[in-house]
Amino acid sequence: MMNKTSSLTKYLGSLLILSCAAAALLFCCLRFGGGELLERYFEGSDFQHQYNEQRIQSFLAYVDENGLSTADTESITVWVKKHPLILMEIYRQNILRYSSSAPEELLDNETEVPYYAWTSYYEVPFSDGIAEVVIYADDTYRFFSLLTVVSLGASLLAFLFVFLRGIGGVVQYICRLSEEIQAMESGDLDVPITFEGNHELTRLAHSLDSMRNAFKVQKEEEINIFRANQAMITAMSHDLRTPLTTLQIYTDILRYKKHEPEQLDHYLATIDAKAAQIRQLSENIFEYSLVSRHQHVELAPPRLFRDVFHDQLSAMVAYLSQKQFSFELELDWPNVQISVNSQYIKRLTDNVTSNIEKYASAERPVFITVREKDIGACLIVENSVNVTPPQQEGTHIGLVNMEAMMKKMEGECRIDQSDASFQVELWFPRAD
Repeated sequence: MMNKTSSLTKYLGSLLILSCAAAALLFCCLRFGGGELLERYFEGSDFQHQYNEQRIQSFLAYVDENGLSTADTESITVWVKKHPLILMEIYRQNILRYSSSAPEELLDNETEVPYYAWTSYYEVPFSDGIAEVVIYADDTYRFFSLLTVVSLGASLLAFLFVFLRGIGGVVQYICRLSEEIQAMESGDLDVPITFEGNHELTRLAHSLDSMRNAFKVQKEEEINIFRANQAMITAMSHDLRTPLTTLQIYTDILRYKKHEPEQLDHYLATIDAKAAQIRQLSENIFEYSLVSRHQHVELAPPRLFRDVFHDQLSAMVAYLSQKQFSFELELDWPNVQISVNSQYIKRLTDNVTSNIEKYASAERPVFITVREKDIGACLIVENSVNVTPPQQEGTHIGLVNMEAMMKKMEGECRIDQSDASFQVELWFPRAD
């Protein structure tokens, strides 16, 4: 689990601010830097003078063509309106006779104005005499406006470049996660989830990888269970086939009366034994199906280790003692409480009893030991193996059932087997 994480929203906000700053910086450099260069260029050129000369020539032709006088303000205004963004003034003897800003208000003006040397005066022959025309205009504004538009466009491109460049890594990471999720959906659980950054997507990737590992473990467990079930079914089928074949042989003998009268009891006893063997095998299969189910097992409230096993061990020792088995007991009961399923405890001791009865040697004692450790308590049963093998070799399904039952009780079944001895350890976790 990650500690401090930077939010993806915070990252995107920072990226947005950075993009805006980059766009603003570029705009300032282009607009103001480019504007300074344009101003220097226009100050050292006669660009505006040439434009004004063109307008004066156009106005001269207009006045001559229409025979205008300085009093024809309406006609003069018509020409001015065809040339927007200019201010035109007409002087005669330093008296303002016309201004495009107030064309109807200066006809009776008699106030002289000073002569400005920095202003360009153009003589225009009107029908009522020569007058001086002054045109004020700034044709450079188009270039500055174009520079502004270009600067804005370049700034927008810079904003998009920086933002998309920064968000590109996140988008690529999302695309990579999408591909890895698709691989997981297709059943390929070996493709790891990539971890990048330290934000919400990274936490999502960790969750996806945990889910992938959980699915992988579950899939492996299902495969192992399937293989174990297949192996168990194969072994049980073989074990069932042998007594069934024997049953069929002896029933055929009895049906067709191919036996001596004194052999009848022997044949019936053999049939009973094989039937009992089949019944035991079927009970083992039923028990295996119950234990192997994927369902939760309810555990009883914690009890002392002695209270759980004392009666069960007493019954097991009493039963096996009748079968000529002897015991050596080291029952130093620990003060440890454990939580168990009572039915499972009975099945565990029944399986241990059955194994001892079937495979143990009665010539040497069976050792039963109780131990305590930090994690809990343990019951250990050890016996010598009978040198004479049983008539019917088992499938060890009882041991498989014991391991499954202990796992469901959060314990562990440890088995140590050799040619001379067999030992089973039942470990239970501490519940107190």
